[in-house]
Amino acid sequence: MYSRSVGTLAAVSRAVGRHAIPLTGAIVLMGVYMGGSLYVIPHMHHWHEWVYPFDLFNYFFLARYISIGNYQQLYGQFLGQTALTTTPGAVVALVPVWVVSHAAGIWVNLSARPQRYPTVWLILGPYQVLLSAPVLFVADAVAVHIGASRARRLLICAGEVYVLCNVLTWGHPEDAVAVAFLLYSCLAASDRQWPKSAWLFGAAVAFQPFVLLALAPVFFPAGLRRIPGLLARAAAPAAALLVLPLAMNWSVTEQSLVLQPAFRLGGRVTPWIHLAPSLARFGPTTEYLVAGGPVRLLGIAGSLVIGLWFSRAQRTVGLLIVVVALTLTFRCVFESVIAPYYVFPTITFALVSLSVATWPRSVAAALIAVIVNWVSSFDRDSTWVWWLIVAGLAALVAVCWSQGISRERERQSWADNNGCALAGDARVIATSQQRR
Repeated sequence: MYSRSVGTLAAVSRAVGRHAIPLTGAIVLMGVYMGGSLYVIPHMHHWHEWVYPFDLFNYFFLARYISIGNYQQLYGQFLGQTALTTTPGAVVALVPVWVVSHAAGIWVNLSARPQRYPTVWLILGPYQVLLSAPVLFVADAVAVHIGASRARRLLICAGEVYVLCNVLTWGHPEDAVAVAFLLYSCLAASDRQWPKSAWLFGAAVAFQPFVLLALAPVFFPAGLRRIPGLLARAAAPAAALLVLPLAMNWSVTEQSLVLQPAFRLGGRVTPWIHLAPSLARFGPTTEYLVAGGPVRLLGIAGSLVIGLWFSRAQRTVGLLIVVVALTLTFRCVFESVIAPYYVFPTITFALVSLSVATWPRSVAAALIAVIVNWVSSFDRDSTWVWWLIVAGLAALVAVCWSQGISRERERQSWADNNGCALAGDARVIATSQQRR
């Protein structure tokens, strides 16, 4: 019994040692975010209230409808705006928090007026961090698989913590969950474990459909015969979550998922807003509800072209990560209204792709990522912010792209040299045997 306990403690110690970097990053993220929400930011601005994201509370209120089986309200009208415009993975993930808070007797204000000190935030805030933190562990695991050193892993983790703060501030942990599943899907695809990759990709779609931009680079290398089966597996998780909302309220659910309404208020407008169809207008203000879905078709078309090219290229996990970072950039390029956390997926994949880069290139990419994440938070109702974001993401991908191509050529040259050396050794052995 004693030996078993010692063995278990040793195994736990080794596991903690292997994951010490992302574990430390998660602890720092929890402390920085919750400390800023409850104390630092309110005291800096002399606010008599906690700082918390309203979008997350919107998801939390919708989790109540799932807990009572009222699925038709997920995509209905909520507080004067469309309640949900994406797949409901995040809402399902918040159901346990609603059940626990309801069982504990914590009162939740369901009106449009926010509370200053909502007690449920003491549960919901840390839960949001715990829901987002796994992306730190996944990014570290992929970086180790590529060949990152300990110092490079520290750089990647620090960058991830920094950009994750933006995601948490806006209350969208589903983006972090989707990116985590997508990273694992890319890793499985690079090992040609296609069914596993498809299921992981489907889990990512269940949380955020923007990962569909990476579908072509991930699945096209599998070959034409495997693609239908992979697509069926990738669609299964999201379909399982959407079958009840579609069955109970088809028209509203279908409209929300296809058109994907976006509000100008709180977002950063882009030049595409002039081509986006206007859906509604609320009150005497100039805020319009526009459709974001049709413009995104351009990004999907671009990702298909890149996927066709990548299916014929020499494929490695490092190059796949860079290509996926490029396709995820289309989320910011082809949007009528963008939010600051939209840059998170591209920055995450770009940082992971630098696992074996030179230090000057890694430092340059990290600085670009910091600047892009900072610029994305500018609150301006003008397209110049979008131009800065797109230019920064283009520069970031360019730095990572050249690194990925050079590493690919390096490996190909190494393989060719080894192949020639093996062929030469075989000829020497054959000649010596003939002489004998």
